[in-house]
Amino acid sequence: MANGKMLWTPDGVRSIGGPDPTRVELNKHVGEWLRQFADVAAALGLGIHCHKCGGPLVGRNSETDKVYAQTCGCREFIWENREYRRPTDLRM
Repeated sequence: MANGKMLWTPDGVRSIGGPDPTRVELNKHVGEWLRQFADVAAALGLGIHCHKCGGPLVGRNSETDKVYAQTCGCREFIWENREYRRPTDLRM
């Protein structure tokens, strides 16, 4: 398990002083459910915690990300952003 000190990198989360979290790829529909549930939980003042390590599930995502991720102390859940659109070449 990770020791709680994490570094967010373009290649995913890396643990400092411990093993990296296990990457778990989710189906994009399951991932979307998890993303929506996280929004509801935040609005209700609830948290999502990992049963394995007890750590909170934390996401650092933007609507423009191609891949979403949520991480606890031992796992990083990743999935394709089903609403991702490649940026256009022309901006107005």
